[in-house]
Amino acid sequence: MGQSHSKTPSVVETSSQTGIPTQTDIESKAVSVKKDTASVADSGVGLNESPSETNERPQAATGSPAASVHEEEPTPTMPNIGPEDDIIAVMGLTGVGKSTFISHFSDTAVVGKSLRSCTSTISIHPATIDNRTVYLVDTPGFDDKDRTDVDILREIASWLETAYNADIKLAGVIYLHRILDNRVSGTAAQNIELFKEICGKKGLASVILATTMWDIAPPSVGETREKELVTEHSFWGKLIEHGCGVMRQNNKRASAENIIRAVLSQEPVTLLVQEEIAEGAALHETTAGGVLTAQLDEQKVRYEEEMERLKARHEELQAQMREMEEERRAKEERAEQERELEREEARAERARARQEWEDEKKENARRESAWETLYNDLREQLRDLKDELSSTRQKQEKNEKEQEEWRKQKRWWKDCSVM
Repeated sequence: MGQSHSKTPSVVETSSQTGIPTQTDIESKAVSVKKDTASVADSGVGLNESPSETNERPQAATGSPAASVHEEEPTPTMPNIGPEDDIIAVMGLTGVGKSTFISHFSDTAVVGKSLRSCTSTISIHPATIDNRTVYLVDTPGFDDKDRTDVDILREIASWLETAYNADIKLAGVIYLHRILDNRVSGTAAQNIELFKEICGKKGLASVILATTMWDIAPPSVGETREKELVTEHSFWGKLIEHGCGVMRQNNKRASAENIIRAVLSQEPVTLLVQEEIAEGAALHETTAGGVLTAQLDEQKVRYEEEMERLKARHEELQAQMREMEEERRAKEERAEQERELEREEARAERARARQEWEDEKKENARRESAWETLYNDLREQLRDLKDELSSTRQKQEKNEKEQEEWRKQKRWWKDCSVM
């Protein structure tokens, strides 16, 4: 069994991001529950099938497995046991440390190192306590990832029936529970109820309820959780009232030996489910089978309700998504219209700018032509002025020469008149 973790029973596994179970999660879990209830309802398979009528069942006296084991699990040497032997069943949920407990006494017990259960079928392991040989029966845990609770109950009941028919009584039962669990999950509570009906009131007097993993849990936390276990009637309270003992397993051989000694100090026991099957009841007709059937029916109803809730939520989300999509499209249309308007305005602005540029270009050309004309006119006028100035200068020079000539003649005449 090893250290694998048990699943939470009444809570469907969720998607990583939101923590909200998806419709696929619920449908997958519901299929699993439907398979369990189908096993209960089918007259040829499941709880209706008497363990003695099932082919290829394990033989309690030899402990031969009922199903193939995982690749990591070696095939142990299964001892032959009889009515005179001391036999103790070790039970509990997957991952509570059943195989670890047995490994203190037997090298054939396979301790898991992953989240997957390493005990896939019943196996028997010899142990020596105070020079006394004891056979520890490692049972598959309920709430297993790979098997339904119906299959596990059927296998355990089959082994118990075979043991009963071989006149083999259990010296007692050790029921293990992790003290590390910060609360008793729905699966654990259901398993306690199922275990109570497997044993029956008389059988509970030969049961030791042992908490495991005290070597890991802080003492104060462990003691608080232990107190809750033994006082709450929905947990161990009723079992203790019917004679169950309570002990601790700290992952050491010494504490495991003390638990086994406590079991051996009691009278051998025949469990209620053994008596009911021996009286001719089919497994689904036993008290334990009825409890499991009720639990499966309750799970089925719960998951169907959850599916309906999720479907309604799914439809609601789809409607919201449609509204959001319509709003998105409307926003995109408005945005596109605004962008088109901006493009139109930009095109008009560019056209206006181009027209202004063209007009300015034409105006500049006109102005340049006017300036060119004016310049040419000015140049022509300047030429004329220069010509006129030159002519004036020539005339002036001529006039000055004539005046100078006149002045000379005047002086000559004057001089002549004096003479």
